[in-house]
Amino acid sequence: MWWMIPVLLIGFGLVHLCKMLRLYLVLMEHKIGFGKFIRMYFGTTFINLIIPFKLGELYRFIRITGLTKVWQVGILSVLIDRIFDMVALLIVLIPFDLLYHGALTMVTFLLLLVILLFVIIYLSILPTYEYLNHYIIRHKTSKRALLALKVLDVIKAWYDFTRNLITGRSVLITLASLAGWVFEVAVLKVFSMYLGLQFGMGDFSEYIRAIFSGETNELLKKYTCVGAAIMLAVTGILYLAYGVKRGRRKTV
Repeated sequence: MWWMIPVLLIGFGLVHLCKMLRLYLVLMEHKIGFGKFIRMYFGTTFINLIIPFKLGELYRFIRITGLTKVWQVGILSVLIDRIFDMVALLIVLIPFDLLYHGALTMVTFLLLLVILLFVIIYLSILPTYEYLNHYIIRHKTSKRALLALKVLDVIKAWYDFTRNLITGRSVLITLASLAGWVFEVAVLKVFSMYLGLQFGMGDFSEYIRAIFSGETNELLKKYTCVGAAIMLAVTGILYLAYGVKRGRRKTV
């Protein structure tokens, strides 16, 4: 059983390498220093693991906003990261559900609805903006029309922020997300073997349902605890190394 420990550590590292790459691709245009990005990722991931229902994403939003100095990028980068994560998860979940349950589970169905809603909204914004903007300018002159134009401009600005975060990189972001989930399924399988727990196609669906519903799941509980411990250790090492490096610079 000892051989599982290095396999688990390597697999866990690959999972977060993929997730880190996904977020880096989203924020690439903002040229965040590599060291700052690494510390931000591990620190915010640790917070995310110890706070339930992904509420730790609020902390990630604050950190990204501090690094980029643009609060819209903070919100949208976290949202885009979650959306691509869900897209990749659905690519994995849908075959699992169809093969084991013969139909989509409620969690998979709801996730699919959420993703479809976001896609429809994103694809509708630009043509809707162009049509309404053109119509109001040509046919309306009231104060309400001017207010409507301002609202449309705000929506278009948010659309542009979103497009700039993913343009030319959406396929790579999706592939990084998918690779992350494939590695995670493999890690969960090895981890369940180490613990002596069952983990098959149906168990993965239950594992995902527990993440979103807050239900008790033995594998999720132990995997989260181990993951949080690893993240805390890595974060501590990174900040210690950063502190030592800054101290040496001051003494030079």
